[in-house]
Amino acid sequence: MASAKPPAELLELYTAIQSLFPTETLGEEKWFFVVISALTGAGKPSLAADLYLFLVGLPQYATSEARKALMRRLREALVKMVSIVGVCRPLEAIMCIDAVTQAEDAETSCSREDWQCDAANHERGTSWLKKLYSENLEPIDEMFSRQQDFGWISREITYGLYLSDHRILDGVETELVVLSGIMAQDLPKMVGWHLRACRRIGMSMEDCEAVQNCIELCLDFAVIALGPTPRVKDIEHEV
Repeated sequence: MASAKPPAELLELYTAIQSLFPTETLGEEKWFFVVISALTGAGKPSLAADLYLFLVGLPQYATSEARKALMRRLREALVKMVSIVGVCRPLEAIMCIDAVTQAEDAETSCSREDWQCDAANHERGTSWLKKLYSENLEPIDEMFSRQQDFGWISREITYGLYLSDHRILDGVETELVVLSGIMAQDLPKMVGWHLRACRRIGMSMEDCEAVQNCIELCLDFAVIALGPTPRVKDIEHEV
């Protein structure tokens, strides 16, 4: 399949991310979740199309079925990003990807067409929330007891609908998306929470630091200036 070549500066970014990303421990075909999530969250959603065109030009995506599977994974990352940055930037990103997708590679499934805001959704969302936050959830729940709309949104929507659904992206891939989207918004408290979450689901300190460095490369590319940001060593005592 022929594909347009991304600008040289983007190719340099992809190369740098791939060289830094801890592929040996976190696995293949995960580095691009950092790129699409950080750049979309940083206000550069149109660059999702360049990333897609770069990826579909790789040997592992030589078949239409492989490209459709890739689309499902990229789309799921952007769907999860809705819960982190709102709908507009992820929607812009998927529209840009759709505009450069060949007709033969159209992937028309809907991952959540049968979703129900029911007891099973609540349990799934709460279970993942507790895994990530553990004992640190108690003071947040205390605040939610006063701000109940946000407690409901957190369990039923943010975690129930979006982040605890691991049918397409697993837990680690989900946290790569979440951490990238949060860092793009320069939210230090939540960066610390999700570095801690990454450790709690099995990522090593070294992997967390490498991923954070990858996200920072993307944000530098997007000309996003971050304030003081926690590192994994700062939250390790809480893990």
